[in-house]
Amino acid sequence: MDNASEPIPLRSPDPLSHVFRHQYDQLVRFCRARITNPADAEDLVQDAFLSIRRAYADKPEEDLRALLFTTVRNLSVNYLKSGRIRQARQSDEIGEVAGRLACQRTPTPEQMVMDAQRLAIAEQTIAAMKPRKRNALRLHRYEGLTYDEIARRLSVSATTVKTDIAEAVAEIAESLSGAAKRTPGRDE
Repeated sequence: MDNASEPIPLRSPDPLSHVFRHQYDQLVRFCRARITNPADAEDLVQDAFLSIRRAYADKPEEDLRALLFTTVRNLSVNYLKSGRIRQARQSDEIGEVAGRLACQRTPTPEQMVMDAQRLAIAEQTIAAMKPRKRNALRLHRYEGLTYDEIARRLSVSATTVKTDIAEAVAEIAESLSGAAKRTPGRDE
């Protein structure tokens, strides 16, 4: 068979977005095998993509896959070590004392300004999204609904919900990454 009849592979303009769309399910399964909480597993995978976007946006697609699996593994280990599971169980016991507990780390004024700027960028990006995508993201992230629950509410398939959320997170990451590249003198 000659090479002329084989289709020419198209290179995605953004390799990380391509990897996100094609490896997301596999990464979530990989993470769920370690931490068992489906919502936290999805959050950790999305956090991994955001971290990789910030640190390694220029890497080729092959390198990104390996980096993502390593990052998800490391985030899973950190999650398990952090006591987040124990903390959630103990939160009922803490009750009203929680509001009086000291913060582990007080942000600097500069960090507060940068966080406010990032939040504004994320909010602008979310506001500019198509309504279904925006609603799916909010229902998942703010209300903690599963893909199936969101699908029933929005009268779409769970696959559509998953795609909308993945695209929404990718849009936010791209906006934040673009803003970071435009910031003069950044130390990230």
